[in-house]
Amino acid sequence: MPAEDGLRIDIRFATAADGPRCADIFLHGRRAAFSWQPEDRFGLDDYYDCVDGEEVLVAEAGGCVVGFVSVDAGERFIHTLFIDPLWRGQGIGSALLREALTLLRGSAELACASRNAAARAFYEHNGWTPVPAAETGGDAEPLVVYRKSAL
Repeated sequence: MPAEDGLRIDIRFATAADGPRCADIFLHGRRAAFSWQPEDRFGLDDYYDCVDGEEVLVAEAGGCVVGFVSVDAGERFIHTLFIDPLWRGQGIGSALLREALTLLRGSAELACASRNAAARAFYEHNGWTPVPAAETGGDAEPLVVYRKSAL
């Protein structure tokens, strides 16, 4: 499938062999996205814990995994979306979001940290609408919940 700028992107279900590459993208993406958190808060094994029991789609460009999205189909929730920083801005995240919505066949939700202005702008640019959410209590990071219907 071509991305927004015509780059050829292949999206497929992840295999076990994709795990290390996805874990690396996840680690570095989280450190960048949550720059206010200490770097050592995140580790490579976090990826495996985070996507356990979820469907994971990967995006390949030039035979290399350049991003992924994980979906909790039962909850109709897009849990994670991360793109290798060298591949951002080329339509890969948008393509993964479209495929995730197609997989869910209806409306879906996702959440991101309220401080993550870049992610919030990206989701809103892609037509996701913020919805009222329950307040998070305690030390939890404030989140913005978004919803969108399938294309």
